[in-house]
Amino acid sequence: MRKTPVFLSLLLAASAAAAGGDAPSAKTLYDQKCAICHGKDGVAKPQAKGSRNFNDPAFQSAMSADAIAKVTAEGKGKMPAYRSQLKPAEIGAIAAHVKTLAP
Repeated sequence: MRKTPVFLSLLLAASAAAAGGDAPSAKTLYDQKCAICHGKDGVAKPQAKGSRNFNDPAFQSAMSADAIAKVTAEGKGKMPAYRSQLKPAEIGAIAAHVKTLAP
């Protein structure tokens, strides 16, 4: 199975938006799909106990956008897989947004 690099996913999402597509923004996707557990600010909520805070500098330096996209797509631990619910470009956009949550 071939994986789409995050930069290509972001390019596809940007192209869809520029073409007048109804693609939601990365922040909107994150708020809709991720913030319920990971918080809008990247601080894990109680239901995500054991999850690292996305705004932690140690997390940010340890996890690349590609690694975040992989976990988002495939799941890990209590984190469900989202590859059947989100397009690769959406997963890439969410991963890129997570990288902006550094303090």
